[in-house]
Amino acid sequence: MLLSPSLADDFRHSLRPGEHEAFYFVFTASDGATFGLLRTLFGSDSLLEMLVLRHEGCTYFHQFRGPFAAPLSPEDASGSALRLQCEQPWASWRCGFQGLVRDTTGKEVSLALDLRFAATTSPALYRFGPYTQVQQDGRLCGSVRRDTLETWGEWVAYRDHSWGVRPMGVAQRWTLVCVPDHLYAVAVETDKGTQGFGRWITPEGETVSINIPVVTETDTGWVIVEAPRVGMEAWRVRRSAPPLVAYLGPAGHESFRDAPVPGDLLQDEMGPVLAIAPDGKGYPGFMEQARRIEWPSGC
Repeated sequence: MLLSPSLADDFRHSLRPGEHEAFYFVFTASDGATFGLLRTLFGSDSLLEMLVLRHEGCTYFHQFRGPFAAPLSPEDASGSALRLQCEQPWASWRCGFQGLVRDTTGKEVSLALDLRFAATTSPALYRFGPYTQVQQDGRLCGSVRRDTLETWGEWVAYRDHSWGVRPMGVAQRWTLVCVPDHLYAVAVETDKGTQGFGRWITPEGETVSINIPVVTETDTGWVIVEAPRVGMEAWRVRRSAPPLVAYLGPAGHESFRDAPVPGDLLQDEMGPVLAIAPDGKGYPGFMEQARRIEWPSGC
C-alpha cells in the first residue's frame, strides 16, 4: 500500500536512544560518468556525514562521524561540512558542501557543491517494522567546483528520508532499483523470507504499488519482475559504471573503504545503471545490492 507522509515528516524528528534518521540524495548523469551521494544520518546524540562524488574520471570521498549536539532548526539536516536544508517540504531541498575531500589515492582537493533538488514525483511512505522510509524522485542541478575548476550540470536523482529503529540485523541481503519517474523496487531477504515494496508508474501515468519484486541475475545484468504479477512487465538493468563499495555495521556505522573490518555486517555495492523499460526505451537509474558478510568463526 502506498502511503503519503505529512508535510512535517520532511523535517527532522525527535529521536530517542536507539533511533536514527537518514537524509539521502543520490544523482547520476545518463552515462554514469558523474555520480554522487549526499547523506547525513542522525542518532539521538550522534552524526554520520558522507559525500561521494565521481566526476570527470576521479572519485572523491568525505566521511565524518562524531557527537551531535548542535540545536538545528527542524528543516535543517546539515552536518559539519555537508549542508542539507529543506526549502519546501517534499518539493525542494538545497544541498551544498564546502571543504576538503580525498580521492582514491589519498590526495586532498578542495570541493564545493551548490545544488538544488526539485521533486518530480510525490513522496511514497513505506514501513519496515519499526522503521519508516519515504522515497521520492527528482532532479538535482547546480555547480561542482574542484579547486578552481567549476562545472554546471543537471542530473536525475532520488532521495530517501527515513527514521526509527534501523533493523540492521534483520536483512541477509537486499536489492534496490530506482529508475526516477518510472520505477522504485526493493527486495529484502530475511530469515523469514523475502519482503519487498516499491512502486512503478504506468505509461499512462498511473502509480501502482509493488508488493514483492523478484530480481534475477543474467549474463548481462538483472531482470526485475513482480510476484505475484499485477501487470508490471519485466525491466532489465545493467551497470553503466563500476559501483561504489561500502561496509555497514550497527546503525550509524557505515564507511566507504576497500575491505571489511571486524564489526561490519553487510557489504553494500551501489552505482548508476542503464534501465531498459518493457517497451525497450532506456533510462538512467540506480542499483544498490547488499549482502551479509560471513565471518569465520571467532571473528
